Amino acid sequence: MEESKSPFSGRLSDGDIRLLRVFCTVVQRGGFAAAESELQIGLPSISRYIKDLETRFGMRLCQRGRVGFSLTERGAQIYAASLRLLENVSRFETEVRGVHGELNGTLSIGVVDSLVSDPQFMLRELIEAFKSRHPMITIEIMVRTSNIIEQAVLDGSIQAGFVFGRRNLNKLEKLDLYNERNGLYCSDAHPLAENPDAITPDMIGNYDYAGYSFINDPGRFASDEAKGLLRTAAGVDHLEALVTLIETGKFIGFLPEHYVRTFWRCADFKPILPALFTFDTAIALVTLQGTASPVAAAFNKVVKQHLQIRQMQRS
Repeated sequence: MEESKSPFSGRLSDGDIRLLRVFCTVVQRGGFAAAESELQIGLPSISRYIKDLETRFGMRLCQRGRVGFSLTERGAQIYAASLRLLENVSRFETEVRGVHGELNGTLSIGVVDSLVSDPQFMLRELIEAFKSRHPMITIEIMVRTSNIIEQAVLDGSIQAGFVFGRRNLNKLEKLDLYNERNGLYCSDAHPLAENPDAITPDMIGNYDYAGYSFINDPGRFASDEAKGLLRTAAGVDHLEALVTLIETGKFIGFLPEHYVRTFWRCADFKPILPALFTFDTAIALVTLQGTASPVAAAFNKVVKQHLQIRQMQRS
């Protein structure tokens, strides 16, 4: 579309904010069709709303059609500004409700996919305590990879995330919770399962290794002797996909020990040289540093209190 000769004045109406909410949902879901169920409106309406927003701003915000959905350069800038605006609106609404003595709003939490089966993970207790203190809060939980959760906290689309604490990021407050033990496994259909006592470290490189695509170093375990022995042949972004590859008998891969113990599909998985191929991953809570919403701050407070209680019980 041609850019408007009368650029946007900078003044927003309630209608503009509604259009921006639709726009952000479309971007977050990756297209019009994917956003249809969440928005509960039809594709023609979504298309009209986005066109109205483009007319309002006098610029094309996204490309759509047979080639797929993508943001234009200016659309990406509008999207980033929209996220900040909507987060500020949400924070304002929450703070005003707080004036009346009751915290309100939505707490969106991101969780990496391996944690649900971990007995050390205290999400149930945290939500129970949080809802007891703030019953008016709506809870949303989404399972994503660690890097996607971190980015979602940064851009304000979620308030808190439980992630692998492998790195420190500017603007994120990180609270280390506990360590998750991981080991190298194969299925009983893999050649290494035939005689586990005969396995030597130099044999590992003869077999295909599958791991997370977003982790560059497959040898991120403690033993220096073990580093460099793995031959990466497949990448995944979800734990169940990794389990599927290991089940084929064609791949070896790292899995959390608690997951192998509790998930029926892993019942026949065999550990490979556990004295060598075992490492701990820190699990951490991340929230936005300094400018976290009142809801996120309240949840962070609950987490810290439960962490203190656990530490006292162990001492």
